[in-house]
Amino acid sequence: MLLGVVALIGINLYQKSQATGEAYAKVFYKDELILKIDLHTNEYVVYNTDYHDQVIVTYATQGVFYVPGTTTTSVDPEDENISVPRVKLAVDKNKASIEVVYQESPRDICELQGSSNTSLKPLICLPNELVITVVTNETGDTFIPDGVLS
Repeated sequence: MLLGVVALIGINLYQKSQATGEAYAKVFYKDELILKIDLHTNEYVVYNTDYHDQVIVTYATQGVFYVPGTTTTSVDPEDENISVPRVKLAVDKNKASIEVVYQESPRDICELQGSSNTSLKPLICLPNELVITVVTNETGDTFIPDGVLS
């Protein structure tokens, strides 16, 4: 047990030493990177994939992003912003974190994970085939890849 705690502290210290001060969320749907979000500014990149037209970024300035999900078949009843079924993500710029705030899955497991601001806690929503990882060791110049939709 003590060895596990020491290893976790060592990994955390290594992660902090490699951090650039930037924090990005990478959103994967069906194993494809579909969206990357700067967690400090809400700037984003929608990747040119088969799912790019299913990513809704209209409310990005408010920290709200909508992405496709396999089991999400209805719209959040409390949401007046969109009329198509999507998984709703929320970014908190003050905490540089991201969380799933609406989706449909057995027992709502995706929402119960809470928010994440570290690569040590990816958000994994298997029923919706969605994975969100936080990356803290990339610099701004690696943020814009080739093949980006604007």
